[in-house]
Amino acid sequence: MLNEVTKYLILHKHIALPGIGNFSVETKPAQLDFVNRSITSKENTIEFTNDKHEPENAFYNFLSFELKTDEVTAKQYFNEFIARLRNELNEKKTIYLKGIGRLTKQNAVSLAFEQEVRPAYFPELVAEKIIRKNAGHTVRVGEDERTSQEMHTVLQQAQTLRKEKWWVTAGILALIGIAAIIFYYAVYNN
Repeated sequence: MLNEVTKYLILHKHIALPGIGNFSVETKPAQLDFVNRSITSKENTIEFTNDKHEPENAFYNFLSFELKTDEVTAKQYFNEFIARLRNELNEKKTIYLKGIGRLTKQNAVSLAFEQEVRPAYFPELVAEKIIRKNAGHTVRVGEDERTSQEMHTVLQQAQTLRKEKWWVTAGILALIGIAAIIFYYAVYNN
């Protein structure tokens, strides 16, 4: 019966075990860690609450299909399974549900749940920026798209123009300085 319960939990992401609690599968999305330059894959975790609800009718339909029996018999088998789980929990204080995790009785009312450790199917990936020399790619400039080679050419031309025209700026400043000296002598030497 535990296999059917686990299968239903995996397929439908939620199951209620009357008198024990509710299990639900929560999906933690993939994470990008900029500081450590890594990407972790999405992860499913099983959450447990001490709410004591009855399973939905869809569960009993599923169970009767899996056990190849009618719903009344499936419901009876499930209730016997739950009674065995509760008795085992009262006697041993801890039960292991294969594929789900471990339930521990803390007091008369509440239970603690520890999820079964699962292997990581997709390990953490290293996410480093790859820089290739002389590799062409498109660059968006305003509303236009240009290649990286075109942009390098344009930027180099702009730098060479600035380097070649430095003397123009120096000449203008020299003329202004000479004009200021002439103006000074013309005004104060008369």
